Amino acid sequence: RVVATVYEKRGLEEYAFKEYQKLLDAHPGYKKSDEVAMRMYEITTQFLEGKSFRWKLPYQDTLYIPIGSSMGKTSKMYTQIVTNAPFGLYAAQSQYGVGQAHERSFEGFWGIFASTAEYEKATRAYQLLIDRYSRWKLFNDAKGETDDSRGRPIGESERPLQGQIDDLVAQARFRSAELFEKQANEGIYDQSMTERSITAFGDFIAEYENEKGEEKRSAKVAEAKARINEMRLERARGLKAIALFYEKNRQWESARQYYNELRQLLLDPTSTVKSVRIDPKHQKEAEVLMDFADKRLIQDLFLWRVIDAHKQYKEAQAAERKNKLNTAHRYYLKAKINFGYIADAEMKSAAVTAKLDFKELKNIRSQLDSDLARVQQLIDKKSLEDSGK
Repeated sequence: RVVATVYEKRGLEEYAFKEYQKLLDAHPGYKKSDEVAMRMYEITTQFLEGKSFRWKLPYQDTLYIPIGSSMGKTSKMYTQIVTNAPFGLYAAQSQYGVGQAHERSFEGFWGIFASTAEYEKATRAYQLLIDRYSRWKLFNDAKGETDDSRGRPIGESERPLQGQIDDLVAQARFRSAELFEKQANEGIYDQSMTERSITAFGDFIAEYENEKGEEKRSAKVAEAKARINEMRLERARGLKAIALFYEKNRQWESARQYYNELRQLLLDPTSTVKSVRIDPKHQKEAEVLMDFADKRLIQDLFLWRVIDAHKQYKEAQAAERKNKLNTAHRYYLKAKINFGYIADAEMKSAAVTAKLDFKELKNIRSQLDSDLARVQQLIDKKSLEDSGK
């Protein structure tokens, strides 16, 4: 311990940390282990805040070379503190520090070498904190042995620093949701992280919205609700972008599915917060998105599908006359897909707008199955003939 203290006074904190670890390894029953853990925690927190690591030149104890900060080393040091005493005085704080270190890998100049896997590592660190250090209530509810007003087993003394640990658990829940949100913002076509963030913020709200005596978390609950609606709106923008992508490629059925998902998202009655459409901050944009999706679903997609189906049928007939059977089969199939899920009333309305003959469209739709069967027979026959040659 004296050696560790000397290293600290000389500004060689990493070497001091290692000496403290040697002490705990050699003397597991050391009575002042909490004091040692405190020093290890305070040393590691200096590195979290950006202190540079130093390499001591061999065979002497004063000269060193600064080698910069390292969040990788910092997270390992915090993890060592937790490993030494998983339920010690500084375990929860250190576990939170692991998550913070992985997050800060993206800060500053050295962030250019960081991997996006750091997000996942940070999230796992926060989840471990939540699972391990939440109040005793989590482990005893099923047996009915908890004092509901305190959230721990009846007769059980509260953990040391429990209030601080509760705050760390709450922060970890919130930070996990923020990390999912940050990853969601990196790609408009990847909606999974947005959904995970919405769920995580929803869990935070469910956990703390009705908590008594914790006014300081009410602001975070309100922020979580606001961010859920911001993400739901962002997700709605993403769904629209995906639908437009399929429109550009004339894949009308795929576009229809995404517009339906967009409407469901904006109408979502099961959300932990009020609908985006009645949120004053987002109401105007949400209504514009809803109107756009409704117009596509009620009018535009039917019109474009009917126009394409009619054109594809004509192209299929032309290809069949030229004995291009595979091409004909492909166009007949596309026409059949585009005619699917269209009621007569919708097809009639589209025919009027596109100036097409409604009766002709009905006849085309009714005979597509026989056209496909006929062309397939011709393809099979030609295949047999070619194999016979």
